[in-house]
Amino acid sequence: MEINNLPGRTIRKLRSEGASELLEEGKNTLLIDFLYYRFIYEYILRERLEILSREEIRQKSDLKKQYEGLIRLKGNRGFRGQPEPEYYEAGDRFVCEVSNAKVLGPAGPGVTPDGKIIADTVGTPPLTHRRVGISLSQSMSTNGVKRTIDLLSGSGETSQKFDQAAIALPPWKNYYHWMVECLIRIRLLEEYGSDTGIYPTLLVPGNLSSWMTESLEIIDYQGEIRKWDGGTASIDTLVVPTFPDPTPTECVWLRNRMRTDDLNKTGTERIFIARDDATVRRVTNIDAVQGVLNRYDIETHVLGQLSVHEQIDLFSRAELVVATHGAGLTNIIFGYDLSVVEIFGDKKMATFDRIAENMSHKYSYLDCQQRGPDIKVDTRRLETAIRRALED
Repeated sequence: MEINNLPGRTIRKLRSEGASELLEEGKNTLLIDFLYYRFIYEYILRERLEILSREEIRQKSDLKKQYEGLIRLKGNRGFRGQPEPEYYEAGDRFVCEVSNAKVLGPAGPGVTPDGKIIADTVGTPPLTHRRVGISLSQSMSTNGVKRTIDLLSGSGETSQKFDQAAIALPPWKNYYHWMVECLIRIRLLEEYGSDTGIYPTLLVPGNLSSWMTESLEIIDYQGEIRKWDGGTASIDTLVVPTFPDPTPTECVWLRNRMRTDDLNKTGTERIFIARDDATVRRVTNIDAVQGVLNRYDIETHVLGQLSVHEQIDLFSRAELVVATHGAGLTNIIFGYDLSVVEIFGDKKMATFDRIAENMSHKYSYLDCQQRGPDIKVDTRRLETAIRRALED
């Protein structure tokens, strides 16, 4: 949560979701972000933990698929607008079996019998330490500090047991984290199932939202899907696929798996993603922006009002997408030969810039003024960006 955006964001959350949701988020911010993550994890646990890295896991795996490309970092340092964007080696894709493992809920991590944290159950190599800290902080909040630490040290009893399972447990119920970081894991799990004849039970959050449930129905995993209450679990064989970076192949797989129409059909619709239902990054001068959009026949959509099917269909028919940075841009995965214009305030991220690159979309961006939690768009520069995107 951005601390400087708290006042405006808090009022909007109170209005849209009520006092109980606001209080729950406040509790999470104080306990999980500050006490558990910044104090217990950063100052006490981090240097004491042993982590089984991606490279170490890969060496133990049988199923491997070669990938030699470099990937830009997901955050600001990997953004294409930097003078020298930073890259990392993602490495080959793999599936690894870990015997007698434990999983700490609600979002992982997976842990080996000798207490090593399995990095690819929670994040990519550049994000390992942060994601380990976040998942352990959530476990401390859900399962208690003592129980979490006991299980990390190899002692303590778990609340559930599974024979063979894999996990798809996002740290946040956000469209990007679910669609990209969770659903893409199914690709390698099904290849593992095809090779071994056993499709692992896929553990997903017990309190799935309606759109998450719909996405699972669309992707149609060949194995069993089981809702998990997010306590602690012992798993005889934990099946660990490479955490999606994502690579171009992974993005194309998700598009092909979830679209049912002509995959190479060029779209004609022009889309602006509004954030009327969001608490941050709304456009303050929306009337002026709407004037620009109208001149180029760009239709405004609030994606929270659409089903997953409708979002996939909308982006599969698009030629241009204009949006402020936000999870709705995940849907550019479902487009073909798109032009994307992303609008930023004072914080730039490479999240959707990388997806656009993976899908061979044309991409440009605008730096705009941050106004509290929101953004004021320079309409002249926006019009120039739109015109150039349509001319290319």
